[in-house]
This record gives sequence, C-alpha cells and structure tokens, in this order.
Amino acid sequence: MKHLSAPWRDKYFDMKQSGCIFCKAAKAKKDAENLVVLRGAKCFMMLNLFPYTNAHVMVAPYRHTGDVTMLSAPEAAEMAVMVSKAVSAMKKLFHCEGFNIGVNQGAAAGAGFTAHTHTHVVGRWKGDTNFMTTLAATRVAPSSPQKIYRMLKKELA
Repeated sequence: MKHLSAPWRDKYFDMKQSGCIFCKAAKAKKDAENLVVLRGAKCFMMLNLFPYTNAHVMVAPYRHTGDVTMLSAPEAAEMAVMVSKAVSAMKKLFHCEGFNIGVNQGAAAGAGFTAHTHTHVVGRWKGDTNFMTTLAATRVAPSSPQKIYRMLKKELA
C-alpha cells in the first residue's frame, strides 16, 4: 500500500489543548490567530482547524454550554442566521453544490468538543467522496487555513 504524507500538518496534531477551544476563541482578541471569521452579539463563527473540506466552519454561542436545549432563543436565532451567512459565503467563494449542516451533541454522537455546543457547516460537491480519506485515512485540504480565513473574513465583512 502506498502512503501520502502531509508533514506540514504535524503541528496541528501535536497541539496540546487545555480548556475549551470555543471559550478561548470567544474571549481572545486575536481573531486571525483563532480563525474567528465573524462575531455577532450572541455567537461567533470560526474555521475548523481539522476541516473535512476547504469550506468547513463552526458556529458557536459565546456562552459555554454543551446542550443545544439550553440555548436561549436569541442564541439559537443568531446561530441560524450565521449558518445561513456561512452557506451564502461558501457558495460564492467555493462554489459548493451542497452542505452538511449539523450539531454533534455528546461523545456518542461524534462530538470532538462535547462541553460547548456548535454547529458545523461543511461545503460539499458532487463526487467529493474524498478517496484519500476512504483509501488512506488521510485528508488533503488544497488551501491553508490562513488563506481560507482571509477569504471568508473579507466576504463576511
């Protein structure tokens, strides 16, 4: 079996994360460093550092809660508006043909960060079965997170 390496990604897997990534990003004033592309009154949008595709963001409330039923009506409404903005921006920038939009609540549902609810917005294209993931357990993103950040930040401004 042949293997393809992307050694530049090693730094992402070597990260030791302490605390909540969403709370850290929400409180920090370093949006570019934390890949926060949009801030609202109750919620914010950030790139996923381990994306399924180039077009993969997460929308989270500022308030720390791991249960979607605990969101206030204004938080839930703003999350929905931000999801819609993400879809519009990704259609324009990346020509996405479809989207996976969802919340993974709890470890049993596949949530990587169970303590802070968030909605994934993942752009998809016809035929993007991602053979690399299927055959080699490897993901290949053709653009750097920083480039995608700049593109989305400009589009969502």
